[in-house]
Amino acid sequence: MEGDQKQEAAKELPIGTAKFVKPVTLAEVAYTHFQLREPTIDDMFDAELHLASSGRGVDTPLIFAAEMMLRQLIRVFNEGGQEFKGPFTMNMLKSFGTRNYSVIRRTQMEVELLGEG
Repeated sequence: MEGDQKQEAAKELPIGTAKFVKPVTLAEVAYTHFQLREPTIDDMFDAELHLASSGRGVDTPLIFAAEMMLRQLIRVFNEGGQEFKGPFTMNMLKSFGTRNYSVIRRTQMEVELLGEG
């Protein structure tokens, strides 16, 4: 039954929106959810140019995905109605932790697939 409840909760969230595994705290406010938008060509170019200017490139897929996340993150929010709309930084993303990064990455891949349809 627990699996069914999780599926129902997931259906209620808009596309590109998901719940963090563990709440993230920014400026002493805990956020439980995030929302990503579909990536654009500009996002990809900007992420690649940013990496190139820092001496890295798209041959660093983890960092490239993170750079894309920073551009795609619309907001983080909680059930109390509080939200943060950015800008988001790499240090913020690092502070979210590996389990939350995995949830964001999975959602990012889902949004990318929807955009290709």
